[in-house]
Amino acid sequence: MIRTAAILLLIAGLAPAVGAAPIHDLAAIERTVRQFVAAGAATAGDVEISVGRLDPRLRLPRCDETLDTRYPNARRSSGPVSVEVRCNGAKPWSLYVPVTLTRYAEVVVTTRPVARGQVLAPTDLALARRRVDGARADFLAGLNEAAGQVTRRSLAAGAVVGANQLERPRLVRRGDHVMLSSGHGGINVSVKGEALADGGAGERIRVRNLSSERVVEGIVNADGVVVVGHGAIL
Repeated sequence: MIRTAAILLLIAGLAPAVGAAPIHDLAAIERTVRQFVAAGAATAGDVEISVGRLDPRLRLPRCDETLDTRYPNARRSSGPVSVEVRCNGAKPWSLYVPVTLTRYAEVVVTTRPVARGQVLAPTDLALARRRVDGARADFLAGLNEAAGQVTRRSLAAGAVVGANQLERPRLVRRGDHVMLSSGHGGINVSVKGEALADGGAGERIRVRNLSSERVVEGIVNADGVVVVGHGAIL
């Protein structure tokens, strides 16, 4: 009899109290946070939202008003953020929910292993969806940005290709004999010179005129000719 009474008392202690205040649904809070973050991330492109799970032991009175949500700190486009959820109803409460934002984009990747110093051909490249946040922020979005460029280091197959990993082909090497060209008033003058630095198409280098020994600056064109300013003295 005593044992039976003890069991009944234990069951009564585990059962919810009659008339206990209703508890706010934690899953509903998580959905509210997700919707709030998604609305702000809609213009940020391809963003994956991961809302931290609330402790199931948390007991918050059911809010009789629409929940307020805000970023307590400056909003970030990627990485960990915190969202404040506040109830301003008859039984107010607030809590902070952790959220992780992961950005993705279609970026240039290699289709095969590529050695250092190799000129990238169109067949070496493809577009693929990759993470582009944090340390992965160095990437290219267009195949034409990488094709024809030279790799500064070896790249594995499927590696994301970034601007810092590439350089323009060296059309001119230091010590090379090049043509210096200058035009003015429909007259073009060309003389031989010695390159004082390496240079790719569109890059500015210094060149010594082999006849006058004058050092001038010019821009390397696609043919490897160094073009100086109009009317410049060669």
